[in-house]
Amino acid sequence: MAETNTGAIYGVKALKYNGKALGLISEDGLQPGGDSPSKTRIWAAQKRNAPFAVLKSTPGTKTWTFTLIELLGENMKQVMGGEVDENGTYTPPAEDKDVQGVFDIEAVTGHTIRIYNGVLTCNFSNGINFSSVLGIECELEMQDAGSDNPPYKIFAPGQVPPAGEIPSQP
Repeated sequence: MAETNTGAIYGVKALKYNGKALGLISEDGLQPGGDSPSKTRIWAAQKRNAPFAVLKSTPGTKTWTFTLIELLGENMKQVMGGEVDENGTYTPPAEDKDVQGVFDIEAVTGHTIRIYNGVLTCNFSNGINFSSVLGIECELEMQDAGSDNPPYKIFAPGQVPPAGEIPSQP
């Protein structure tokens, strides 16, 4: 049955990095954020009722935040780098590593938001107790994707993002 595009995007179905699911994220899902663009108003002595020109000083940033709560070794390796042995034991890299690549946010509505060049930074969160689980708090920031791609695209229900846009993995 074909999905109907009502324009509403909700419910996280999966979050993928270079085509591979990252694991379960907290019920808070993904939260948009970033810095708003800033602008500079140029005033002229002869025109006092409005700026003569408005210049965009900085374009701002676009980010998504989420908390990974399925801390299997392979999931931690995907978001923080490092190694996983045959027993599933995770060893982090010697230095913190930002993970960079193509990210797909798949919604239960059938939409997919493809981020063509995202940089993921992470740190532990939540704590270890009886009211929540240890998580990895992540911030995914959209970067310039070059001249061939926009920073992101939102694919309508039923439209599958091209697999050829995902880099091959070693």
